[in-house]
Amino acid sequence: MTTKFSTKTPKSFNIWRRTFQYIACNAVIINMIKAKYKIIKAEGIENIDRSKKYIVASNHVTGFDPFFIANQYKLTIAYMAKKQLFETFWSMLLMDWCGAFAVDRDKVDVSTIKTALSIKKTNWHLGLFPQGTRSNTGKLENITKGFASIAKKMNTDILPIAIIVKENENGKKTMQLKAGEPISCQKSVEEIVDEWAKTVCKLGGFEYVQA
Repeated sequence: MTTKFSTKTPKSFNIWRRTFQYIACNAVIINMIKAKYKIIKAEGIENIDRSKKYIVASNHVTGFDPFFIANQYKLTIAYMAKKQLFETFWSMLLMDWCGAFAVDRDKVDVSTIKTALSIKKTNWHLGLFPQGTRSNTGKLENITKGFASIAKKMNTDILPIAIIVKENENGKKTMQLKAGEPISCQKSVEEIVDEWAKTVCKLGGFEYVQA
């Protein structure tokens, strides 16, 4: 299961998956998000150079996050997603056709890394969550360094994004994105991780908890 859905070639990221992701993000799932959250206008659009490709890295709060980021910033993103999302039919269908590919958090498969690197040969961006799992504690912690290593191997800068979910005075939850300035992949792994964490914390008002 993991091997099958962790492997994608550049040809996999075709017009059909691109169209499916566009429809899913902009015509279906965005309405599901609006039913649950009040959307606050995204910030930091000026930090995105449309002529470049990025590794889109954000904190992780809800299951809607990948679709919300793609919708708000008008990006086509192939997400590295936990293998469990490929274990039920409808979830597998959505993930696969949106261009996502599987990763085993306990032991990253070689095919997963190859797929991540192959995205550079396409017109898609690579998306991932450095924390690995969802959290809305107001703290940014348990950050893995793998995303920084991938950025260096791909020679691709990182676009840091903060996902902010709050509850307003009326008891309605709000959801907003804030994108920071891209982080150079020429920096060391440790520098990339530290800058990403500090940038996301500044954007989102989170507390950075270092290991």
